[in-house]
Amino acid sequence: MGGRDLTLVSSRDRHTVIVEKIVTGGQGLARLADGLVVLVPLVLPGETVVVAVSKRHKGFAEGRLLEVVRPSPQRVAPPCPVFGRCGGCQLQHADYPAQLASKEGILRDLLVRDGHWPEAEIAALSQPMLASPSPWAYRQRVRLQVDDHGRIGFFACHSHEVVAIDACPLAATELNQVLADLRGLTVFGQIVPQLEALELLLSPVGGRVEVRLHLRRKARPADQQAAREVACRVKLVQAVWLVAEQQAIIGPLPSDRPEANDGLALTVSDTPGGRPLTLRFEAGGFCQVNQKQNERLIHQLVAWADLGHQERVLDLFCGMGNFSLPLALTAREVVGTDLQRSSIRGAQANATANQLTNCRFLRAEAREAVLDLRAAQERFDCVLLDPPRQGCRAIIPELAGLAAKKLIYVSCDPATLTRDLGALHEQGFRLRHLRGVDMFPQTAHLETITLLVRD
Repeated sequence: MGGRDLTLVSSRDRHTVIVEKIVTGGQGLARLADGLVVLVPLVLPGETVVVAVSKRHKGFAEGRLLEVVRPSPQRVAPPCPVFGRCGGCQLQHADYPAQLASKEGILRDLLVRDGHWPEAEIAALSQPMLASPSPWAYRQRVRLQVDDHGRIGFFACHSHEVVAIDACPLAATELNQVLADLRGLTVFGQIVPQLEALELLLSPVGGRVEVRLHLRRKARPADQQAAREVACRVKLVQAVWLVAEQQAIIGPLPSDRPEANDGLALTVSDTPGGRPLTLRFEAGGFCQVNQKQNERLIHQLVAWADLGHQERVLDLFCGMGNFSLPLALTAREVVGTDLQRSSIRGAQANATANQLTNCRFLRAEAREAVLDLRAAQERFDCVLLDPPRQGCRAIIPELAGLAAKKLIYVSCDPATLTRDLGALHEQGFRLRHLRGVDMFPQTAHLETITLLVRD
């Protein structure tokens, strides 16, 4: 296996190294002859590779892969023609077991380096990585970029250059079909020059797709007419929305079609007692992109919460009730908080639609919500944290006042999770269970669920 750049690099700048492991971001860690760490993309543990150092920093260097001299038996041919140029995926060159092993290693390394837990304790508390039911075609929503030349695709790695795509192997079949159908429409071609992004969102319950067109300027009547025509001419499209800065979102279009107002909906079937839940959410609201894996995550969360019928739960960052409602099936009461109006609106509507009367949802910033609940002397048996990527460091000092003995933390960033777990440890919470959740196969992204208890 070779790289076409090999002959263009002088022998002095070529380094043959052995990859030790995969680290955060999906890059391989190796060492130059002088011991300097070099980080290289598109490699696997144990491989002997030739790299060129592209940039040096204090304590490490960045490398570019030139040649794989001795490939790993877990190396596979990436199925996507733009892999390596598109910035969306980092691990398509690894078979799925290798991806899971690498992510598990990343998580454990971060926790051990933090210093709060010995390596043996982390190994004892960790459960095997929760694999995705499907490593391909799992995304129920995608956001595609549109450049000044009308090319539609994803940003290149560390760049705003758009890598054009025909289809994405991670996207659900319906999303790729809609993208192909849109490209075949003359009216869509006319509106593309006005777009900066294109979102496709699948409603798992109905199998229809909502399209959000992000405009570079304010929407005009001609844009609305084009959106209506797109919705009517593409079979799988349920509705089209126009999004522009300094302008209220326009949609759904066409508004006179009954299905245009159905919104997006998913079903959670694996719940306590086997009672299925239907959760609806607005096109701009948050939901997990991998719905089958989301159900497995909910099942794990409910099992670890192990709620009795007299227990109260506080779900900070509750969204549209993805975790709140399954927990409410066994809890005495669930209180959910979120800052986004559409999330609270959706959570309340979902509780009503599913005939759950033991849920209460509050629109509030998470720290303010905790302070208000403490001031009202409310107490909870279990607290659930599912913060955005930056974590929730500011909330942690206030949590002890809620008297919760169980805390479940769902994280989308292992680095901020590690930081926050350390802060929780100092507040008296002890780590009991740890599990990586592969919500995003083929990428370096890693979800994690942890259970902590407080004496």
